[in-house]
Amino acid sequence: MLLKEFDLVLPYIVDQENVNSIIKNQKCEYNEAIKLDYELNWKWKRRSFRLETRCITAMYERLFGKYKTKDCWKVLIECVDHISDERIVNISGVCSVPIQFSLNEFGVKSELEKKRTTLRLLMDGIEKLTIYNNWDVKPFREIALQIEQLGYVNEWTWKKTIKSPNKMYNAKVICHHKVESLDIFISIMHSDGTQILLKKVISELPDEFAYARHLGELKWLSDFEVALINKKGDEKVSVTLEQIRS
Repeated sequence: MLLKEFDLVLPYIVDQENVNSIIKNQKCEYNEAIKLDYELNWKWKRRSFRLETRCITAMYERLFGKYKTKDCWKVLIECVDHISDERIVNISGVCSVPIQFSLNEFGVKSELEKKRTTLRLLMDGIEKLTIYNNWDVKPFREIALQIEQLGYVNEWTWKKTIKSPNKMYNAKVICHHKVESLDIFISIMHSDGTQILLKKVISELPDEFAYARHLGELKWLSDFEVALINKKGDEKVSVTLEQIRS
């Protein structure tokens, strides 16, 4: 089995006071009150936390590649205020490990501090897993070091550079995955590689399910205009070089 995915999650913690209040006000059963409490008071926290940490976990995945294991394809770090159960659990190849964490402290950190905290939480969990599963920890630490050396900047080029019809220019799509957004840029360069235009054309939620739909095809519409077309083929954003045609 190939280990290739890493994620942080905020497990739901029952707030008994909230649940009791829902039971009293909504006149519902306990299980229904639990569902309502999750929807009203926890779901958005869980979603926001994943979005803010996905920048680094996605960067780790991209740099890591794949690692052969006996029975694990994904590492899931469960970030909790208090660890009541230290057990590492493997369910259908997803290895879950609890790590102590304060959501309130995380929420007030700067973007860079959130990136650093995310990597620390991820590596704390991985370190536990390498001991538990008898994995070689070196490849995992090397990726963490790469992320630090890159200044926690998750920036990458989508697909290949394409030439304009007149062969004078090259264009590419650059994705910058940040804590609060995924920004998509179109870059145009002279044939010698000198960049002459860099324009942000899309800003989306920092999650693959949100931004992937925009990445369909990069296509030159003329010698001086290039467009990014979405996967459905029904939307596009373009940039032009009309101003330098002289």
